[in-house]
Amino acid sequence: MGSIKGVGDFERVRAVSIEIELFGRRCRVMSIEALIRAKEAIGRDKDMIAVKELRAIAEKQRQT
Repeated sequence: MGSIKGVGDFERVRAVSIEIELFGRRCRVMSIEALIRAKEAIGRDKDMIAVKELRAIAEKQRQT
């Protein structure tokens, strides 16, 4: 994978990633904001539905 539409190349994706613990291991994943940008850039109906859900999750995270 050379790049992710709406986010950029590997270095940019890494820059906007966060580290989480998953099954006892530390993993890097795209931030929710970067995932929203990627899904908006793709623009399929199912992605736009996911964007609404992701924005609601992001808002809830900001409130805590």
